[in-house]
Amino acid sequence: MRFCPAALIPTLAATMAFLLLWTACGGGSGTMLQQGSPEASLSASTVTFAGQNVGIASSAVALTLSNTDSVALSITGISIAGPNSGDFTESNTCGSSLAAGAACSINLTFTPAGTGPRTAMLSVSDDAPGSPLTVTITGTGLTPSNVDPLGTAAGIEASCSSVDGGDQGEPNGTCYNVALTCPGVADQTVGVKVNNPSGTKGTVTFMVGGGGHQWYDQNFKFGTTAVDMVAQAGFTTAQISFYGTPVGFPPSGTFAGWLTGPGGVRALSCRFATVEMWVRDHIHQANAPFCHTGNSAGSAAPFYALAYYGFDAYYNFVELSSGPPFTRIDHGCICNPEVFHDTQCGQGSQSECYRIDGTKFVDPAYDPTTHICTDAMDSGDTTNQQLFINDSLDSPAATKSYSHVDIHFVFGGLDTGAAEPQAMEWIPLITAKNPITFDCVADAPHPIPDVLDGAQKIANDLIASCH
Repeated sequence: MRFCPAALIPTLAATMAFLLLWTACGGGSGTMLQQGSPEASLSASTVTFAGQNVGIASSAVALTLSNTDSVALSITGISIAGPNSGDFTESNTCGSSLAAGAACSINLTFTPAGTGPRTAMLSVSDDAPGSPLTVTITGTGLTPSNVDPLGTAAGIEASCSSVDGGDQGEPNGTCYNVALTCPGVADQTVGVKVNNPSGTKGTVTFMVGGGGHQWYDQNFKFGTTAVDMVAQAGFTTAQISFYGTPVGFPPSGTFAGWLTGPGGVRALSCRFATVEMWVRDHIHQANAPFCHTGNSAGSAAPFYALAYYGFDAYYNFVELSSGPPFTRIDHGCICNPEVFHDTQCGQGSQSECYRIDGTKFVDPAYDPTTHICTDAMDSGDTTNQQLFINDSLDSPAATKSYSHVDIHFVFGGLDTGAAEPQAMEWIPLITAKNPITFDCVADAPHPIPDVLDGAQKIANDLIASCH
């Protein structure tokens, strides 16, 4: 007869003795350690397709299914279901089993059967914990028009510390990496930082100026104040940072966020419009307001979305500070002779010439290694004038009536650059849901949220008007 003790003192020696006794007493089944379970992951949890004309198939978006463990993954099904499942198709290279450490591709396409928002869900069933893996898929069916095509976006949640320091500034954010593919320009990854994701009053997106490659709450002295006020008022806030260099970016080039070319400003604005659509589809609450604020080129970006990408159907309110500076890119780049325009915050008439901003943001939009904007500044060279006009907000192809959107501008009394005069040229050309309004913050420089009353002004306008 064998005697097996019920408990032993939990020291290392006692534990080893217990294991030996437990095995001798019939504990276990011949092996002490069990094999690990397979671990599966997908490269994105959300996919937003570009708007497609009804009946026209999109380009494919490729997702990667990875088995990150040391045992094979058994795949029992890959399927699409949901309200508009027939609008989306998948093909894959995965088979019924995925070897340890291996990966396969799942390709999604979108062919809308009707107009408006279209949604479905991709499911991957397997024998790994957490099965099935799912991806929310969205797209918009369009009727033929002259709207520029949006790109595709594939987003996945990531730690905020890994997304260009997104853990700084406004605390407790949820961060995402969103991979963007737009027609005719290089692919780029953009960061999105979301605070108060359960906000009930709507969603507000925030973007800085220039190429938008810093967080709003860190770039401006009082950026966190503005974001926090809006979040505390019950809105979801989503900051956008174009921090990733585009595919193929030359080491000697000038990086300018979403304005990093080649391609030109108008083609590159697809990046902003596409990530805005991703936020609208996957962050913002259905049937709630969707609004934006941005400074300088961060106020030009939503106007490109309105003028060329049909965002009159999506925005409810835009709060534009210190811009847009791209009303007439030819006036900013060809400065001999200079074009002047009256301002409204006490500075008088000011030049629309970009000067140093042409080097930092406009030159890279056409080629990160050349200088077609600044080369024309003093020479008066008009070789690229028509190119600049076609890329401007005030081009023959631009839509200038936004019947569903309220629009408000904020300018700084200390701003002496090209952005305000370009904006004052733009305002008389456009119409909105209600009469367009603007205010001045007397002590504000070009970056309005660098002063407390400027940040508070922007936040209070959003809280009052994003409805």
